[in-house]
Amino acid sequence: MEDKKRLYQMQETLLLLLPYWNYQITRPFKHLLDEGVSLEMYYCIQTLRSQNGILTMSELARWMQMPKHQMTKMANRMVENGFASRVYDPADRRVIRLQITEKAEEYAAHFLKENAGCFQELLERIPRDQWEEFDAALQSLFHILYDLSSPQ
Repeated sequence: MEDKKRLYQMQETLLLLLPYWNYQITRPFKHLLDEGVSLEMYYCIQTLRSQNGILTMSELARWMQMPKHQMTKMANRMVENGFASRVYDPADRRVIRLQITEKAEEYAAHFLKENAGCFQELLERIPRDQWEEFDAALQSLFHILYDLSSPQ
């Protein structure tokens, strides 16, 4: 019974967190994306970067928790924008990998350098004595959500 209560409390906290996360993190971030780069496309770029730059279409769809037909459309847009290229498996032409391009790497690096500063004001409002706690919380969230997102 204690586990159910704890799970309920965590669900409640997640629901309470969502609007703050949206207004403090997601909304400012979305406004910075270049025209033609959707939030999902940016997520695909970052997912490919985190996975050594290349995944099969099926693997990327699983990472993104996206249906394959939707991933095909996303892959087409990424290729059209020069953020990815299709690589065919020489042993099995049915297997198509999406490989990140130099343009996507440059976009991600430029975005971090030029645009991630949108979070600077938020981070500066955090009292200095809470930086370590906030950073630890971010690291924990990243590792837990990454592990949960990892295709089985």
